[in-house]
Amino acid sequence: MSPVLLLIVIVACLIAMIPVWRLRAAAWPGRWLFVAWLVYAIGIFAAVRAPVASRFLLPILVLAYVAPFVAGPERLTRVLRGRAEPTRPIVNVTPHPPTSVPPRASGEDHLPGDDDADRTDDTNTAR
Repeated sequence: MSPVLLLIVIVACLIAMIPVWRLRAAAWPGRWLFVAWLVYAIGIFAAVRAPVASRFLLPILVLAYVAPFVAGPERLTRVLRGRAEPTRPIVNVTPHPPTSVPPRASGEDHLPGDDDADRTDDTNTAR
């Protein structure tokens, strides 16, 4: 392998790491990052080595290179995951309180919780 070709490969791989770093900030999975890095590196290498192909490749590479920096991380995450699921409705499962308190029976003066309150009143009046 000639030194010039090796230098082109190394520079293309290093330049391809810059937009992949931005995709990494958007929490893309490692496999997708590796594929994106390969596509960038091969595209840059092909644009440098084949002048005829660079006429068509260069505009595509420029757009693909700038896209991760223009779009925010949340947009890049949405691109990978697709559309978000619609929001699910909130269902209230809390039981409703009774509409009214039933009246007391005529012979019943105290409720079970009222015994303590009456006892404190009796002790205060006895003193």
